[in-house]
Amino acid sequence: MIHPVIPYLLLALGLISSIFLFFTLKLEVQRNARKHRKRIDEMTRRLDQASERAQPEPWTIFVPPSLRSGFNLSKRFQAMRMLRRGEDTAHIAAVLGVSQREVELLIRVQGIGAAALTKAAGSR
Repeated sequence: MIHPVIPYLLLALGLISSIFLFFTLKLEVQRNARKHRKRIDEMTRRLDQASERAQPEPWTIFVPPSLRSGFNLSKRFQAMRMLRRGEDTAHIAAVLGVSQREVELLIRVQGIGAAALTKAAGSR
């Protein structure tokens, strides 16, 4: 026959071991928290030092140049009239406020268009 005190002793040992495991776990959690807190504090300190050493760069403001209106139709007609009158491309560019290359391009495009029209008219 089992002694009536044995179940109580086993229950007491189980409770004591549970309490021991609980406090052991609690100590381990506190140790890990301290370790991580130290690590976080060290990282924060290093970040603060780095930010103190770094000089902030001055802000540069980029203002895009204003857009010119393209070579509109009235400028095209003006350029072609001036060209037919025999004026120089540099003079036409200065009067219209565009680059000389734009005027030369217009002349080429106009020449291509005129050649295509005469070719189309000739094939009829």
